[in-house]
Amino acid sequence: MSHNIAARSKEERDKVNVDLAASGVAYKERLNMPVIAFEVQNQQPTHLQEYFVERLQFYRSVSAKYPKGADPIYAKKEDSK
Repeated sequence: MSHNIAARSKEERDKVNVDLAASGVAYKERLNMPVIAFEVQNQQPTHLQEYFVERLQFYRSVSAKYPKGADPIYAKKEDSK
């Protein structure tokens, strides 16, 4: 099995791209960055829009396990001199 995405079929490459778009939307939502999931969904191939919604739900559930954008872990620390 090759890990080279370019060597895969067009359908598989399209699914990888849709999956990447869904994970990007979930990531931006988690960090309170501006993103409109519906617009990203409409940018996907018509036959893969339902797949996008499924993957978005999956990534939203996974992202619930990680810290939100306002979490102190993301706060910039001041240099103490």
